[in-house]
Amino acid sequence: MKYMGNKRRIVNDILPIILEYNTNNIFVDLFCGSCSVIQNVPTEYKRIANDKNKYLIEMFKLLTNGKKYPNYIDKETYSHYRNIYNQERKGIIKLTDEQYAEVGWYGWMGSFNGRFFSGGYAGHNVMQNNGKPRDYITEQINNTLSQIPYFKGLEFYSKDYQEVEIPEDSIVYCDIPYRDTKQYETSKDFDYKCFYNWCKENKDRYKIFVSEYSMPNDFKCIWQKEVTNAMNTTKTYKPIEKLFKI
Repeated sequence: MKYMGNKRRIVNDILPIILEYNTNNIFVDLFCGSCSVIQNVPTEYKRIANDKNKYLIEMFKLLTNGKKYPNYIDKETYSHYRNIYNQERKGIIKLTDEQYAEVGWYGWMGSFNGRFFSGGYAGHNVMQNNGKPRDYITEQINNTLSQIPYFKGLEFYSKDYQEVEIPEDSIVYCDIPYRDTKQYETSKDFDYKCFYNWCKENKDRYKIFVSEYSMPNDFKCIWQKEVTNAMNTTKTYKPIEKLFKI
């Protein structure tokens, strides 16, 4: 699944490093996003996937339980669900868990580059510069559905990271919202200082790893690699992805 900050391209680099610290076969992904990391954790582990974004978690829970959604998303339908999302965000309406999942499906499957409505309608037959059409939505749907079998056995939660019940000595992976980058609405007010303090307070209880571009001096960079990211159809950049441990 395309998702802002997706670690699909680097998971094979960072996961073996993280799992070297395993002692109790418990892996907690506190900001699981697309689940591209935790889905690759061996199934003998107790795997806890948490993300504050309820649209995402409820969608994954229902898909894992066999829920089917339409494979074709036209712009009118996409706009309809974007309006529902905006109304819920403003407190105008309340949604059931199933409705959160449904809005999540149209938001992530129908938006360009997995940016959940803020990326704009992706389209099914978008003409490229080479003169050939590209079906962004079908690609996103197929990529997402291909992940679902790997979610079997995952424990899904949608909580603030500080509220998740984490067993002692667990591996805790944190793919936090990257500082000074564009965020989803649900993460744009992320309190970095609070998170840094949480890590320091719990460093002796858990084995904490953080993906970011930079971290305070208390955190040690144990891996890094240049990657290419696309923010839209014409703009790309090459940041240095890093993995930190405290």
